[in-house]
Amino acid sequence: MENVKDEEARPLATSSSRFANGNKRRMDSSYNFARRFTVNNQSRMSKPYLFIITLTIATVFGLLQLVFLSSNDSNTGIPATNKFSYSDKNSPYEQIWINSRLPRWATKSEQFTKIEDSITPGERICYVHVGKAGGSSVGCSLGFQLHCTNTSQPMEGLLPQRTTRMFHADTYDCHDDSGFFLFVVRDPVKRIQSDFLYERPFSEVQLKNQFPEYYERRKHFYMDCKWRTMEEFVKYGLKKPKSDTCKARAYNALWGTKHYPCHFYFNYQFHLEGLPQNAKILVIRNEHLINDWNGVEEFIGGKKDIIPPNQTLAVMNKSQKDESDKYLSDESKQIVCRELCNEIVNYKKILKRALNLNKDDLRETLEELRQQCPEYADVKEGECPFPMPDIAEKLVNSRGYEFVVMEGSYSHNAKTLETEMHVEKKIEDTSVGEDEGDDDGYQLPPYNH
Repeated sequence: MENVKDEEARPLATSSSRFANGNKRRMDSSYNFARRFTVNNQSRMSKPYLFIITLTIATVFGLLQLVFLSSNDSNTGIPATNKFSYSDKNSPYEQIWINSRLPRWATKSEQFTKIEDSITPGERICYVHVGKAGGSSVGCSLGFQLHCTNTSQPMEGLLPQRTTRMFHADTYDCHDDSGFFLFVVRDPVKRIQSDFLYERPFSEVQLKNQFPEYYERRKHFYMDCKWRTMEEFVKYGLKKPKSDTCKARAYNALWGTKHYPCHFYFNYQFHLEGLPQNAKILVIRNEHLINDWNGVEEFIGGKKDIIPPNQTLAVMNKSQKDESDKYLSDESKQIVCRELCNEIVNYKKILKRALNLNKDDLRETLEELRQQCPEYADVKEGECPFPMPDIAEKLVNSRGYEFVVMEGSYSHNAKTLETEMHVEKKIEDTSVGEDEGDDDGYQLPPYNH
């Protein structure tokens, strides 16, 4: 692969270098916070004076953080737990992002809140919603409110009761000592194809008026580079780039190292590395949704086969697309597989850590992956054509940690956060077989140049 040269390209560190030089990183973080605070605030005092005061306060926080880390015998730069369960705050998210409110779509009804208060931390389940993996359908069935209809109802059983909080994109609202973390996963290539079309704008006017907070990055990605389908994205971004800028945007988007389509950026790696150390993982595979839901329900002590074979979950957040939207040639698919190599590695890490899946389940999914990406389905970490991205800074800035993010950080980072993207949508209920579940976005009219 040719070098990606552009002001938007960034070097990727190996995973072995992750969290190295923690003290320097903390000082850099203090300096950058003071600089952002100074630039974004109007004050009667001079900006140099304001910068010095802010830097001093940030440095003190950094030193306190260092003491905290030392006392916890942590050498990673991120502690094993932030002890959210012992907080008097109602929401871990609100404890991280001070002066912010947990988005409504990440909450559950009062009946579930009361259940959370009555169970032990070990019984709690955090729902890890990776975008465009089928998570809206599962989330609504669990009792969350993201992309749900007014008529959607949670399923019966223990799973909706025990699944108390959610981790989705930059909204981490889970107790770190939760007993389990429940992923919904989907074939990595299909997930990316789905999100490419989900975030594709109708037109520049619609994008600017309806999604002003995403205008810049979606315009840069879709409209400036003029790709409308995944096939065009591969052809003009990866195979025969229209420009070095578009080439850099294409590669960095697929690697998750620059923020263009939201769910490219908040990928499997982000959600996996955003979990506490030694988190216990459960998995529902989109391609085997009913079987895995039943398996998880039985694993946590619930009823066997609680969803009958002839029943399905209502599909939420789904769009209609024509064949040209869905088309991806075999050659283009293998190029995408190559650039998603590390994402495939993380996808397999999640599957292999799933306590509810057996060897036959893993063998089945790996065989499906080999059909999609034969050359990269069996690679291990370190064997991909490029190193695993270092996302330590990305986790701090987007997932957030109580001991890092200081008061006022939400307002300064609001333009880059994803919490504003999840507007309430009224979607008609529809049920399909689990092999047809796509969980895609809105309908796409013809493109207006």
